[in-house]
Parts: sequence; C-alpha cells; structure tokens
Amino acid sequence: MLDPDLPVERVADAYRQWRETKGMSSDLFLDLMAEEIEMRSVLEPALPDDLAADRKSRGQAREYFAIVLRDWEMIDFPQEKIVADGDTLVWIGRCSWRHRRTGQEIDTPKVDIWTFENGKAIRFFEMFDSLGFARTAVLI
Repeated sequence: MLDPDLPVERVADAYRQWRETKGMSSDLFLDLMAEEIEMRSVLEPALPDDLAADRKSRGQAREYFAIVLRDWEMIDFPQEKIVADGDTLVWIGRCSWRHRRTGQEIDTPKVDIWTFENGKAIRFFEMFDSLGFARTAVLI
C-alpha cells in the first residue's frame, strides 16, 4: 500500500528541474530530505574520489551536490519512470556527464532508491555504471 505521505510529485519535479537546470537545482532534493539521512552510492567509499563516501546528514548531502557540480558537467538526465510502493520511491532513468578534469563523457543507466518517513527522505541509494564512472574520472 502506498504511503499517503510519499511525495511522488515533488520528487518528479525535483528531477525535472535538476535536468532543466543541468544540475543547478539541488535544493529541491535537499528539501525532500530529513536532517538525518543515510545517503549512499554504488561507489565503494574506499574509491579515491570525493563522491565515493557515505553521507549521514542533509549538510553532507549538500556537500555531495557541490562536489558533483565541481567535478562534472551534466549533459542530460532523462527520466524513464518512477515506481512507488509503501514508503519507497524508485527513480529510473539515465544520466550523461562530462568530467571537468578529463573531458571524458559517460552515459549510463541510473536508478535512485528513496525511502521516506513522515514525508521526508531518510535513505537514498543511487546506482549507475561505477566502472564507467571510474574510467571517465581516470581513477583506473
């Protein structure tokens, strides 16, 4: 059963604006988050890149988005669909980025899993081509 507090339209709007602004609208994502949020990525925290870290607060999530803009230039971020069930929302799409230092580009499927409690995100996990990420950033 779908949680009535699940902010499906707000999440869809955040991704829409994220795409339209080429990544300059992270405040919409931050507004969805609880002060304490478990934010993780498919990247292992030991990877030598500032994005490869587990985050535990909205402030640390803000730092994550700043690092994304510092190191990457968004090319595109199209949505395929959003699936919602219970307290969980899954965003499915693609993302294309250019690494600012290397100039190399990546285009990868992307899946973001959000878990909400009382209308605020308490967990976020993103999945994408981590090998492609590491190659594009010349980490391997």
